[in-house]
Amino acid sequence: MKHLAVGLFHDDTLGRELGKKDTESDIAMFNLKTDGRIFTFMSPVEDKLSPKSQIASSIDAAILAFNGMTRELGETIVMLDALSISKGIAVTSQYVAADQVSSITKGTSLESFSIESRDPIRIIENLKMLHPDRDTISPSIVVLDHAFNVRGVGEVILGFVRKGVVRKFDKLTLLPSRKDVLVRSIQIQDEDFDEAEAGTRVGLAVKGAGIDELKRGAILCSDDNVKLDNRLKLSYETSPFYSEGVRKGAFHVTVGMQTVPITILEKYDGTIIAESDRPVAYSPEDVFVLLDLNGKNARVMGKARAELSHC
Repeated sequence: MKHLAVGLFHDDTLGRELGKKDTESDIAMFNLKTDGRIFTFMSPVEDKLSPKSQIASSIDAAILAFNGMTRELGETIVMLDALSISKGIAVTSQYVAADQVSSITKGTSLESFSIESRDPIRIIENLKMLHPDRDTISPSIVVLDHAFNVRGVGEVILGFVRKGVVRKFDKLTLLPSRKDVLVRSIQIQDEDFDEAEAGTRVGLAVKGAGIDELKRGAILCSDDNVKLDNRLKLSYETSPFYSEGVRKGAFHVTVGMQTVPITILEKYDGTIIAESDRPVAYSPEDVFVLLDLNGKNARVMGKARAELSHC
């Protein structure tokens, strides 16, 4: 069974037309199982920057509805481009035609998106043609997006296997709490499995951590390749649409499904030194999205990667 995580932006009803509603918080989830494929659609319930950036940081592909040129749409384009999301569908409307979409996305990673009218059946057929590469060899990493307590079962987490293969009875490390956690059972689409490989959205019954430690963005991993730092040294690229420039001060950063406040302490030669009150868990290859929630015209500041040497 092949899995695909798809971000759905700027269409409040399309998710219900594409799949069956699942978990909802500030992110709504919809699932579709068809023809040997499982699709998970994620959409921000409101067009808030933090959940939108968390979705964008966690998807294989995106569906972007062009229902008029708004600041929010432009912000989403900039964010997806910063994360190099190049697989997806641009949905036209009576307000924005195909040639306008091509003009708007030219020079970004979205220029490779297929351009379609709003036809759910056609959209699904296009998504079936996407086959992202999966890393099933590396040690396992699971990124959490929701967690809850089930009577008689205990703590259950929902999330995506980002790397490797997670197996029943695996002992993993939970970050940032650094707790040792046992995987008691694995479910995929409400069916029990003994293992789940990279790309899969899973439900894991776990033992060893409380619900207050199983926050969105927490990571279950099987080796020390996932870093945990309060102090970050990041090489950054500023978005051309963010006129205020990366500078010292209080901002936010999203990596994986974590959005945390940071303070930029130093800036020099394309590098910033930042601190966070909360430990930030990340892999060396992760892209950080720099956010200015109080930005006057644009709020996506740019993107960054962690420098391997500690500051």
